[in-house]
Amino acid sequence: MKKRFLLLAIIISLAACKPASPAYLTPVEAYLAANITPAYSGGVVFCAYDLLDAQARAGSAEVYVWALCGEYTLEGETVVMQSGVSVPVALHLQESGGGYVVVGHEMPGDGTDYWPSIQRIFPPQAIERMCLSDSSCYNERAERLQREVEQKAEEYYNAEGEPPGRG
Repeated sequence: MKKRFLLLAIIISLAACKPASPAYLTPVEAYLAANITPAYSGGVVFCAYDLLDAQARAGSAEVYVWALCGEYTLEGETVVMQSGVSVPVALHLQESGGGYVVVGHEMPGDGTDYWPSIQRIFPPQAIERMCLSDSSCYNERAERLQREVEQKAEEYYNAEGEPPGRG
C-alpha cells in the first residue's frame, strides 16, 4: 500500500513539473477544427496536430503544425469518419487580451504548386519535421493523429449514442 501511494505521489509530482504549453498554442486546435475542413455531412470536426515549429515575437507568433482533422457523425451507435484532411498548416497569431488569437492561416497548394508553396510558407526546420521523405515517420504520425482524433470523437459522442446537449 505504501509503495502504491509513493508511486502515485511521484507520478503526480512529475506531472506537476511538466512545462506548460506556450500561450500561443491555446487557440490552435479550436481554430483548426473550425477552419481547416468543413463538416460536409452535418457532423462534428475534430483535429489533432503535431507542432513542427513556432516563432514567437513581441505581440505575435507563427505556429507551424501538421494537422489531421476529420468530420465524424453518429450512425446508430457507431462513430463514423465522413471526411478528413491531413495537411501542414501555418498559423498566424496576434496577442489579444492577455492571450493569442489566430488571425489567419496558410496551407500548401495542390499539384505542381505543392512543393513550391511548402518552401514559401514553412521554415526549413518545419519542413524537415514534416517527414516528407521518411515514410515510416510520416505513417507513424498519421496513425497517431488519427487515433487522437477518433478518441476525441468517441468522447464527444457519449455512451448513450447522443452528443452532449442533444439527449
